[in-house]
Amino acid sequence: MLLSIGMLMLSATQVYTILTVQLFAFLNLLPVEADILAYNFENASQTFDDLPARFGYRLPAEGLKGFLINSKPENACEPIVPPPLRDNSSGTFIVLIRRLDCNFDVKVLNAQRAGYKAAIVHNVDSDDLISMGSNDSSIDSYMQERTWKKEQTSSYGLIYYIRMYLGL
Repeated sequence: MLLSIGMLMLSATQVYTILTVQLFAFLNLLPVEADILAYNFENASQTFDDLPARFGYRLPAEGLKGFLINSKPENACEPIVPPPLRDNSSGTFIVLIRRLDCNFDVKVLNAQRAGYKAAIVHNVDSDDLISMGSNDSSIDSYMQERTWKKEQTSSYGLIYYIRMYLGL
């Protein structure tokens, strides 16, 4: 079957290919990653770019608010310390994990087993985003673009208030 568009004759396969490429290009323009916005207790904020993992749950459209806790051990390659227990608190805890030393899914699984709602894996000595893949996990996880420096940790304290939201 041929479709006539002015003087141009296109087959059904060519039309399908053109529409598929255009749809793919359009969908790639939609923002799907989350931004990480960290607040300290003086309400100063800092934004970090990131890339969502290719496994686990996605954040709800309204985002996720919680307290950011540094992982102990920092690389989360073995079981990590769970979030603090707080009486009368429905607080959400998000763990900050240092990249390297083991697979991403091991890090995120250890965070999940410890009781964290989400995990952020930060890069070491690089601002590159790395696509995190795995076969299984059921926790929100994001690769942070920037190197999380010790100076930032000390200036923001050990616990951060964080809001991650979809760029819709």
